[in-house]
Amino acid sequence: MRIFKLPDLGEGLQEAEIVNWHVKPGDTIAADQPLLSVETAKAIVEIPSPFAGQVAKLFAQPGDIVHLGAPLVGFEGAGAPDDAGTVVGAVKVGTHVVNEGVTRVGAAGIPGGHGIKATPAVRALARKLSVDLSMVTPSGHDGVITATDVQRVATTLADVGAPDVLRGVRRAMAQNMARAQSEVAAATVMDDADLHAWQATGASVTGQDITIRLVRALVAGVRAEPALNAWYEGRTGRRHLLERIDVGIAADLP
Repeated sequence: MRIFKLPDLGEGLQEAEIVNWHVKPGDTIAADQPLLSVETAKAIVEIPSPFAGQVAKLFAQPGDIVHLGAPLVGFEGAGAPDDAGTVVGAVKVGTHVVNEGVTRVGAAGIPGGHGIKATPAVRALARKLSVDLSMVTPSGHDGVITATDVQRVATTLADVGAPDVLRGVRRAMAQNMARAQSEVAAATVMDDADLHAWQATGASVTGQDITIRLVRALVAGVRAEPALNAWYEGRTGRRHLLERIDVGIAADLP
């Protein structure tokens, strides 16, 4: 059996999600015939067959995420050449030497960061309740996650129902944003807005405080775009959309 593996898709992409197969076991196909379609972090790509032969086995199903070099298709038939590593797209050759190192994503990889703090019992509870500890806000001393914290998150997740699995471009965006949050220093951006016209038609007439109107506008925006009110699980690539909208307000006391 000849094994065809996921080829280099270019642009440094290391994985792809199977969208659909254009063949099935038992089919006899020709070289360059469309084999399957995959979705990467960039686009949907159609992969052709590198040679002719009979399809014996499919190693992945639609929805599966396959990494570079993983087996895709097994072929049968005499005279079929070995898989030479088909490349989708143009091959760029350079003389630049790349030094590879281990990259750690998360608080543990940040200077001064200490990662997730939880006892073995709490970690076991999180596994039992299917709670990603990176989603939990610790309430214990020195940032330690307690059993109560895990149970609180589990209760919230039970109320929101089944999570959405992010795929393709949206999954890549979520992963990059989560990585940026954990590795890039936080910054605050402030700007001014002229609200005189808004006050003239609203707060000054009804006597309503401007803060209340801003909160209501925020809630209306979240209802229009539910993805703004969600939890993201970096370990599983899933998100939980929350129906309840909780708004925190900081009060400056004299």
